[in-house]
Amino acid sequence: MVLDHVGSILYPDLLFLQMIGRLSFPIFAYLIVLGVDSTKKPLKYMVTLLVFAIISQVPYFLAFGIQPFERLNILFSLLLSAVTIYYYNKRSPVAFVPLLISMVFPTEGSYYVVLTAVGMKLLKDNAKLGALLLVALNLEFVLLPMDIHSQIQTLALCAVPLIFLHIKNKLTKEIVIPENSLAYLVRKYFFYLFYPLHLALLFFISTALF
Repeated sequence: MVLDHVGSILYPDLLFLQMIGRLSFPIFAYLIVLGVDSTKKPLKYMVTLLVFAIISQVPYFLAFGIQPFERLNILFSLLLSAVTIYYYNKRSPVAFVPLLISMVFPTEGSYYVVLTAVGMKLLKDNAKLGALLLVALNLEFVLLPMDIHSQIQTLALCAVPLIFLHIKNKLTKEIVIPENSLAYLVRKYFFYLFYPLHLALLFFISTALF
């Protein structure tokens, strides 16, 4: 993710940075699925996503040089994904609502983000169906006329084998951390804090040096 943003914000001509960055989002989508499936407090989980999405919007639009609400950052998209997975688990038609919202509001990645999370959920529950959806979802970047920055999105599929290995418990190592420890809090909130902080840092670097 950091390489992707460094490429987008500081070195847009170095396409390989964004190519490497394509691996990050599918992993985040998979982590959203794991988060929804494992949390005992889904509402708190979603509120946390919302709070940090709001916090991140300022460094986001500054870093990418866009208007404040021209595009909503990826945490809003991940929040919609979490709501989708939550209601999908309940087999509720409400699961379609976040998908529609992602298409109406200018969220980063739009419906692609939400459907990728659905694909990760299916990959976890039904590998063949999940893989089929993810491949079909990424084919649009090959079949439709788009610029090279859109076409490289298909590289996101390279992350699927890694995720599949995790599903099959080939990459897991259980580490028990007491819930009342500082290490637990750091581990729990690291990404939430890191996302807006690294965007703010990139904004200051681009302003000072570029």
